[in-house]
Amino acid sequence: MPAPDRPFTIARYETCLGDLEPDALRALIADLNARSDLVGCAVFRPPGDHDCVATIFAGNLERYFMLAAARNLRCPVVYIQDSVSYWYQGSPLLPDIDELCRRVVIPETGGAQPLLFGQSSGAYAALAASVRLPGATVVACAPQTFSDVQAKGRIIFVGVRALSTPDGLIDLRTHLAVHPDPDAMRAVVIAAGELDNPAHMHWWGDYIHMLRLLDVAGTDLYVVNANTHVLAHGRVNDYARLLAALAADATAPPARRAETVRAFLDEIYTPA
Repeated sequence: MPAPDRPFTIARYETCLGDLEPDALRALIADLNARSDLVGCAVFRPPGDHDCVATIFAGNLERYFMLAAARNLRCPVVYIQDSVSYWYQGSPLLPDIDELCRRVVIPETGGAQPLLFGQSSGAYAALAASVRLPGATVVACAPQTFSDVQAKGRIIFVGVRALSTPDGLIDLRTHLAVHPDPDAMRAVVIAAGELDNPAHMHWWGDYIHMLRLLDVAGTDLYVVNANTHVLAHGRVNDYARLLAALAADATAPPARRAETVRAFLDEIYTPA
């Protein structure tokens, strides 16, 4: 685990991701993936002033795959991935989530409105980081919200292989509750089922984690018509549209940002 203020590698680009053609974006992702064991963070900062800065936290094994969700963004983008410690608890590649916020996310965001996105362990990190960024907009797809080994140990799983989170995670129920932010908009989205994971190999128990946040003010909980833990996989282009819409609404009141999320989820998850 890196000591505080130990150097780590940040790849910096004066690039607007929204300007890249699909082939150029794929090549960029492939290059970063090839270096993901050495590069834990990439910052894309186009010239000029911006109202919004987006931060994307990669989930387990995603490396730089979810950079595709930023394909429509014209604002600065910070992309963070730790190929050693998937829940950002600190590793030889990157410091833990608090240090990442202090040394990267907060200074890169500056006075702009923060937009945070992640899936699975990346969604956990996005929610955890949001308390350091007043007025944040967060889209968290199927986050883990606490260390769940003990809770899952009380459940008998038949035909299901339950995966567990590591010890030492931030308990997001307490973490979010003790940092109230009336200007924040946090959307937690899980699928109605996980059988397409498939469950006999890979089941996270998203309901268990979502329900931990049931009484946390300012956090909207959504269950959508899908059957897989990795909601954004296969719908990256859709979520890219959502992030672009939220970036455009970054300075809008929380209720307006929540309406943008609700309209998007209604559009893509309501059967025709």
